[in-house]
Amino acid sequence: MAVHGAASGFTLLELLIVIAVLGILLALGIGSFLRWRANAAALQGAQEFAQVVLNTRTGAKRANACWQLSLVAYSATNTQYQIKEYGTPTCPTGATPAPLRTRIYAMPAGTQLVRVTSTGTVSTTVSTINFTPPYGTSDAAPDSFQSRWAADTSILRTIRVTGVFGRVIVK
Repeated sequence: MAVHGAASGFTLLELLIVIAVLGILLALGIGSFLRWRANAAALQGAQEFAQVVLNTRTGAKRANACWQLSLVAYSATNTQYQIKEYGTPTCPTGATPAPLRTRIYAMPAGTQLVRVTSTGTVSTTVSTINFTPPYGTSDAAPDSFQSRWAADTSILRTIRVTGVFGRVIVK
């Protein structure tokens, strides 16, 4: 039985076969596409955080003041980090003086940013990276973070902040 249209020469069976083949290809490709999307989001989060580390160092040099970079929450589900800008060259060790300005950044949708130990497990220990003038140096020990996909935390990028100049390595 043929379906007759204005310019159609396909039979109903041929049309159904084409639709079935497209359905199978779509079903096979959707899993790969979702994993690619998760990898791209984790990489984007890592690159954005790496750029903020460098911007924090540059800001401390330009302002001739202490700038601090830290996570908003030290939990396995953290999605934000912050920069605190102070008006003095020395960084506070407590709550005073209050920062002149605090900027909070969010990770890309669906991603988390967590601090990790040397073994790769999530660390709930507070860690602040202080950048001080005149050279924008940091007194922090090397620190590791992970930008990871919230729905599948095995999809991740590791971010290491090393050295006194806050060099960032994204793996």
